[in-house]
Amino acid sequence: MPRNEYPLSKQVSLNNIVRVQQVIDFFVLSELQRGRLYGSELEQQIITALGKQSPRHVGVNNGYLSARLKKLAEDGHVTRVWEGDNRYNRYYSITPQGNDYFKQLLKELPDQVDLAIQTYTNFKHYINRYGQVPLD
Repeated sequence: MPRNEYPLSKQVSLNNIVRVQQVIDFFVLSELQRGRLYGSELEQQIITALGKQSPRHVGVNNGYLSARLKKLAEDGHVTRVWEGDNRYNRYYSITPQGNDYFKQLLKELPDQVDLAIQTYTNFKHYINRYGQVPLD
């Protein structure tokens, strides 16, 4: 086939299927639907939710979670309240604007997750094609 006779064009870039920040934002905002929580409690909820059917416990980098919580607060999606003089005792609560953002994510993420599952399944099949190649 001559070069570019039947070019395929991408509709979505691999790095935009589901962004990690969207996943973290969704977890945070969904957990805050129940009421205010400490940042460490939010982290534990993420680990619990992502590890339910797996022997591995997947979580999020503490620094990245802190950065997302800070960004969510700056954007008006959550409020941060200090509890006592310990700088680690920070409670988070969702705001009305955060509820709107949560609803937006709830609409967008299911299709993105389905696409991610399909893409990674295809990638796994691609990897398996090379599973018989000696690595040493």
